[in-house]
Amino acid sequence: MKIMSNRLIPIASVLAVSALVVTGCSSTNSTAPEEGETPNNLVADIAAGSVGTVDQFITMADVCPEEGDPITLGVVDGIGTNSWSKTVLAEIESEAAQCPLIESVEFVAGLFDLETTTSGITSLAAKGTDIILVIPDAGPGEAHLPAIRQATQAGSIVINFASDPQGEAGVDYLDYADQDPKFVGISKAEWIVDQLGDEGGNIVFLGGPAGALVSTQEFAGLQEVLADNPQVTLLTPEPVVTNWDPAQAQQAMAGLLAQYPDIDAIIADYGAAAGGVIRAYEAAGLSLPLLATTDDNSLSCNFEALKETNPSYELATVSSRTWIGRVALRKAVAAYYGGSNPEPSIYELAIYEDSTGTAPGSVLPADACLPDAPPDATPSTLLTPDEIAALFN
Repeated sequence: MKIMSNRLIPIASVLAVSALVVTGCSSTNSTAPEEGETPNNLVADIAAGSVGTVDQFITMADVCPEEGDPITLGVVDGIGTNSWSKTVLAEIESEAAQCPLIESVEFVAGLFDLETTTSGITSLAAKGTDIILVIPDAGPGEAHLPAIRQATQAGSIVINFASDPQGEAGVDYLDYADQDPKFVGISKAEWIVDQLGDEGGNIVFLGGPAGALVSTQEFAGLQEVLADNPQVTLLTPEPVVTNWDPAQAQQAMAGLLAQYPDIDAIIADYGAAAGGVIRAYEAAGLSLPLLATTDDNSLSCNFEALKETNPSYELATVSSRTWIGRVALRKAVAAYYGGSNPEPSIYELAIYEDSTGTAPGSVLPADACLPDAPPDATPSTLLTPDEIAALFN
């Protein structure tokens, strides 16, 4: 296991969040084991399915006892190769290092392939892995359910995160931890609408792999806002596939620019892919429009230089929530030892970074920029500067 420093950047200083909203203080699967009883992998007092904000984070010390049976941990990511995935794994490893009882971490990268991803889940379960954390984004979420159910039936504690697995917490798996993608889509869309004003304009939406639920759910939030704002026209009837890859995003954006000469705003659900959007505009010799995406260090650090030659360019981001795997792990550890975890499962994220300075609680790109970190680092990460340097070097 990769051991890292356990110092965390205070979450309040790096994330802008909406006002505290909590629905459901009790867990969907809320019956805690009696003292001395072996925890059930579908029954735990972990506030499964509850909604709130990062203000409600706890620490690993709150759920990891000083003594107990050792834990084996497996992480399965339907992609696992891009910078976001690497950061997510590093955050999980950093969190795991704060619980000495976690004796190993095994990682499976799905490589955009559903069979590779699901076989990784079942393989970990067959080994008797105690906790399996799954990002079910190699395809539609429900396609992962047979393997997730099989792992649960084999006795592993399965918590999905960062992409909706469908199914039911407490029946098919223990819990699902994530942002609310629809809420994120609403946050980005409202910012775009505010910037375009009464005149409105044309916008496009770039997503990840075809059918990725995190993209389609964010897209639904966008559509909800636009239903009340007819002055804004959505040119893309569904998320444009980029596989969250900057090169593919550049190619897709070049195609959109050839098809639609007047694009006033872009929403992309992955900040690193948005770098490809910028390159497509530069190649076409066009001024950048409004851009709403997730935070990415290159976007933050390069904003002011780009703004000088692109007067219509403004940037808004939400947190890339690379920290969400920490929440999933803390909930799983609490369940394993029969403890309690009141943290929300689903997080409502407002605008984190806003170049116009108008979004409440937001930071300017220059303040979000991590000058000593690589371009594909995530400004809202909970990794320390030393951990970020170790990850990318």
